[in-house]
Amino acid sequence: MKSAKFSFFSRYSLLIIVLFSLTLTAGISSAHLKSTEDATPTNHLVKSTPENVIWGELFTSENQPILQIKSGDVVTIETVSHEGILPDQGDTVAFFTEAGIDEADILPDQLAVKEQIERTAPGPHVITGPIYIEDAEPGDVLEIQTMSIDYRVPYGVISNRHSKGALPGEYPLNDADIYTKVIPLDTERDIGIFRPSNERPNIDLPLKPFMGIMGVAPADPEEAVNSVPPGNYGGNIDIKHLTASTSLYLPVQVPGALFYTGDPHCAQGNGEVALTAIECSLTPTFKLIVHKNKQLESPMAETPEAWLAIGLDEDLDEAMKKAVRESLQIMEDEYGLTKQDALLFGSAAIDYEVSQVVDIVKGIHGVIPKDILQPLEQE
Repeated sequence: MKSAKFSFFSRYSLLIIVLFSLTLTAGISSAHLKSTEDATPTNHLVKSTPENVIWGELFTSENQPILQIKSGDVVTIETVSHEGILPDQGDTVAFFTEAGIDEADILPDQLAVKEQIERTAPGPHVITGPIYIEDAEPGDVLEIQTMSIDYRVPYGVISNRHSKGALPGEYPLNDADIYTKVIPLDTERDIGIFRPSNERPNIDLPLKPFMGIMGVAPADPEEAVNSVPPGNYGGNIDIKHLTASTSLYLPVQVPGALFYTGDPHCAQGNGEVALTAIECSLTPTFKLIVHKNKQLESPMAETPEAWLAIGLDEDLDEAMKKAVRESLQIMEDEYGLTKQDALLFGSAAIDYEVSQVVDIVKGIHGVIPKDILQPLEQE
């Protein structure tokens, strides 16, 4: 029932802030929040070797899991960026070395994917997974806590191609197939170096790594045939706030959930208007927690500072409506506001941001600030 969608998070926003700031390994816990989280979590490492990835599509219930874990286990997952290995970028080594990247710094896993993995669907993304979480069943919720994210390479790539992006038909200029730029990374300073093409000074871009794709296998396998559009299963959500110390909540669609990740980003502006963010191979570490028998119809997320109400639709206006409705539900369940009052509050205090407009299904997320709202008292 929709009115119960967020009930298992109610009354505990302040506790969640403390837990995130003090320790991610503790997770979100309470007397009424029942999960199958193991008291002594196991740490796992998943390599981005060819047998652990697919290219262009998402995983389904037909895919064999590469790892089986318990709820509450910690998983470090290597991921591979697709930028630099797509056909329109030519020879990968030449693409990077001509942009000033040392050949020794090119990620071997990128080359292995290009040489050994068939791109079986129209999506560009390389996806690592799937991971089976014990006791996860449809009707449960999978919490994906992003604990940390490490760089794998000293470069990223931004691309605008084939009349895609926010201005299709206008860019790339001169009907070019692609306009792409390699971004050297100073990972010690968390800076990407944007080099203008007209001799203007270089621009330092702050890096804020996050995973563009975090998802579970969809109930309908047809939704997995393209890695680009996000859905209720998560997937290519592309929300830049989902950095380390955040959680994404997804409704489990199939037994075991079958978690996967990909589309690693070093930085993104809301909208992702060119088509891509700074795409760069990363190694995130997640804690995966199953919350039993909790009704969640669509993705939602949380940072230490805010709840994120996510709206997804091919029509941006409809995505906005969905995000607003979700924010009203969150404020009713978490803070006891009537939806009518929550709508007025939203006009004054909630920022509705465009996650992306380039992934077929567009995204808007409402950022609900925690610091000015009083959570309901614990029952």
